[in-house]
Amino acid sequence: MAGAQTTSTDSIPTLAKFLKKGKLNFHSRTYFMGTLNEGSSTDFFTIAQSLGVKYKTPAFYGFQIQAGGYLSMRLAEHNLIDENTGEWNKARYEKPLYDINNPNNHYNLGILDEVYLSYKHKNLSFKLGRQSYETPLMNKNYNRLRPNMFQGLSAKYKLNDFTVSGAWFISEAVRGTMRTYSMANSFGVYGQGKNRNGEKHDYHNHISSLGVGVFGVQHELKNLKTQVWNYTAENVFNMSFLQSDYRLEKDDLTYIIGGQGFYEYALNHGGNKDQTRTYICADEQSFGFGGQLGINVKDQHQFTANYLAISDQGRFLFPREWGREQFYASQTTELFEGYGGLNAYVLRYRFQSKNKRHASIVSGGFVDQPGLDEVELNKYQLADYYHFLIEHKYHFQKQLEGLSLRFIATYKTDFSKNEMSAAQKLNKVDMINLNLVLDYHL
Repeated sequence: MAGAQTTSTDSIPTLAKFLKKGKLNFHSRTYFMGTLNEGSSTDFFTIAQSLGVKYKTPAFYGFQIQAGGYLSMRLAEHNLIDENTGEWNKARYEKPLYDINNPNNHYNLGILDEVYLSYKHKNLSFKLGRQSYETPLMNKNYNRLRPNMFQGLSAKYKLNDFTVSGAWFISEAVRGTMRTYSMANSFGVYGQGKNRNGEKHDYHNHISSLGVGVFGVQHELKNLKTQVWNYTAENVFNMSFLQSDYRLEKDDLTYIIGGQGFYEYALNHGGNKDQTRTYICADEQSFGFGGQLGINVKDQHQFTANYLAISDQGRFLFPREWGREQFYASQTTELFEGYGGLNAYVLRYRFQSKNKRHASIVSGGFVDQPGLDEVELNKYQLADYYHFLIEHKYHFQKQLEGLSLRFIATYKTDFSKNEMSAAQKLNKVDMINLNLVLDYHL
């Protein structure tokens, strides 16, 4: 009887028992990348490895904490480092796999991953701290070893068919660096191009801004999805983005039609009163629109024609450090940021197997933009070019469940042939970029 009245120690709640109910994730990524430049002896390749661990506590009255970190290593390389200076060579695509600020950092590339406090109650949720964030323009851009991480507060509320999102970020851990930058100092980490006078831009570390606010509304019906986003970089610029996608299903066919649009203008002096050190000039504005038409056959074969136009009133400017723009005409290895007076045309085919194990993309496009001497619309001095992509991803099964292999090959070639110099073409056109990525999630 005395034994029956004694409380078992197994039933006593403890911190250790609570934490054991959390979720632990492990992620390994092995990355091979190589770039071959046509008619040049300047080629690059590297093999990289990253290991990451994340832990998320169980919910406690709606609150949870997630924390993680990762290590990455440079296992092999060719021509990434200048033997004389010890600095990075012009390895445009390979360098962001590592620390772009420290070419000597080979095996100690460790940094915190997401570290945040979250709360969820019914249809309301928020995150406070270092987090990934996904929108059409500001996002994690996870196409190297680690993604962008933004630090601040984000919130989301769902009401029937609507989802309302908002965020304010004050700093960012920029992909390809081991540093956390204030949002003001994140401008120009990757490079700055030319200003409207044709001189080298010098706005990095010269922008004044308290942070970036994001507000979005998404509405989803059965066949129609619409999203509206606004990005306000305090004291720098305001950008509005709209996208609507409609799908009409008929037998085994699904017809696809979509539209995108954006409008951007400077706030105050665009970040700096000195217009030679500002990100966007005080009188600069830009707008653009895109479209998509396509057909999906049996949810396996999708064919689309995609288009993007950017006005010639100014350059489309949205920091490359904040993410990868997701226009219909976007393709990997090139961005539209920094250009105005542009027209891009892309034909794309997507395939997905019935068992979801295989997925492929084949696409080709042409980008028509202003000449190199029109620097007010051509920030990075890139001429008209053709752009081709082949991609295949395979998810293993059975004993290898959690393992996936992805192959990406892109080819870009100069349309004008004579407008760009050999130095300007390097790693931009007349080149092939190859990627082989092995991911394992546990």
